[in-house]
Amino acid sequence: MKLFRFIIFLLLLFCYVLPGFSQDTLPQFSVKNRFGKIIVSWVNGYPDLVQISIQRSTDSLKGYKTITTVPDATSITNGFLDSKAPALNSFYRLYVQQSGGKYFFTKPSRPVVDSSKTVKYEIAKNNQVVIKRNGTAQGDSTSVPVKVPEVRPIYVPSSFVFTNPDGNVSIILPDAKTMNYTLKFYTEDDRPLFQMAKVKEDSLTLDKSNFIKSGWFKFELYENSVLKEKRKFFIPKDQR
Repeated sequence: MKLFRFIIFLLLLFCYVLPGFSQDTLPQFSVKNRFGKIIVSWVNGYPDLVQISIQRSTDSLKGYKTITTVPDATSITNGFLDSKAPALNSFYRLYVQQSGGKYFFTKPSRPVVDSSKTVKYEIAKNNQVVIKRNGTAQGDSTSVPVKVPEVRPIYVPSSFVFTNPDGNVSIILPDAKTMNYTLKFYTEDDRPLFQMAKVKEDSLTLDKSNFIKSGWFKFELYENSVLKEKRKFFIPKDQR
């Protein structure tokens, strides 16, 4: 009986303490405004992640730009302090890539003012977030430092040319009918494959059979003969 009461006590204690520390589990994530600082955080429940990039935009549907790629996508908990946010009402989303080339974008989210009284974030100059939880009535607290270094992105996915869930290549070109777009495709070692001149469709899909094998490919997007973007995309082997 005593053991049963002790187990119930632990369960109640866990339920009480957990909300102060909880984060949203991918594909859900949280964006909080803490004292004018934007903190993006999440819990990873996927065992096969190879990359997580944080993207920001002033629009919920387009204009997203990658602001950082986390150094370790496999971490159970992760977070990032956006110290260079141009506004406190920007939209954020995550680009999440799994092994085998599979990926997804999370739904966009705007910062929510965090008014929690039990959890306090203190922003240090070195971009370290410290989470404090009030302890006893005397004001004792426990601190958990969370490193959120700014790193140079290793791979930045394009919003114009990217691989869709079927393994084919999606192309999104705004105002294609009035603009002069040209696309040039290359192998990973820069050997020319083919090009598409004067593309006049806003949205189209290239079948993966147009590419010689699975793996990484590069492209160059020109707008009115001026290089607009030069990036790469991945065609997974298991989907060919």
